[in-house]
Amino acid sequence: MRKFILISIALFLLNQQSQERLLFSSSRNGNSDIFMMNGDGSELDQLTKSEFEEWSPVWITEDQISFLRQKDEISRIRLKISTGEEWEIPQPKNCSLDDKNVLYSPTSNLQLYSCQKDISLYDPEKDETTNLTEELEGTSRYQSWNYDGKKLIFTNNARGNNDVYQLNLETKSLSLLTNFDSNDERGEISPDGRLLVFSSDKFEAKNQDILIMDLHSGKLTNITNSAATELIARFSADGNNIYFGSNMDGNWEIYSYNLKTKRTSRLTQDNAFDGDPRIFKK
Repeated sequence: MRKFILISIALFLLNQQSQERLLFSSSRNGNSDIFMMNGDGSELDQLTKSEFEEWSPVWITEDQISFLRQKDEISRIRLKISTGEEWEIPQPKNCSLDDKNVLYSPTSNLQLYSCQKDISLYDPEKDETTNLTEELEGTSRYQSWNYDGKKLIFTNNARGNNDVYQLNLETKSLSLLTNFDSNDERGEISPDGRLLVFSSDKFEAKNQDILIMDLHSGKLTNITNSAATELIARFSADGNNIYFGSNMDGNWEIYSYNLKTKRTSRLTQDNAFDGDPRIFKK
């Protein structure tokens, strides 16, 4: 009996440790607020409760986040989760963000954001801003850090339709990851660097699904295959799950897909908008 109890406690603690926290925005209370929950949809916490619109939350550290807030103008707000303390932080020098927030590197102080038609990298230690995509035609956006902090993924439409690219920050080499005649966008690489997840209408024109591409074999898998729209897919820190947004149940909710069991679970249960999930990249 004692052995059974110890095993049960160990399994419970293991489950607790494996839970990662998701940031997302939701309009369930009448205006857009920032929420946080576990990767299985449990322990929902509302982080902002102001009268203003707040969206595009991102992780800075495990205890600090940033989001955009609409008052008279759009401002960037930094929030310490453990205390609720918040303060305004400046917009990038070369543009004012209005849609997507700055993304903080998982391994350094570098900051990544889209500005005008390009993607910029800001080094706060040197106070230097670099345009990473100025030599690439078209519009570059929907940037994402790789887990190693050495590469980034982004979307560009230079070929006439959206494609997903990878840029190596050390070698400056650029790789075209999707080379289809479809709308392929908002990509992210798995923690082990083997898989690319992205939104695409390759299997049905004008219907965005979530696809996985094996970067070694090129094999494509449609993990949603629904008549609805699916966008913004992101890997869990252990690479076992993919979080994404979908309106398959009549309104936008957040779902998870387990790569091992191939099971899809709905994480949010509300009639309002829930979307743009972000996890803390360790």
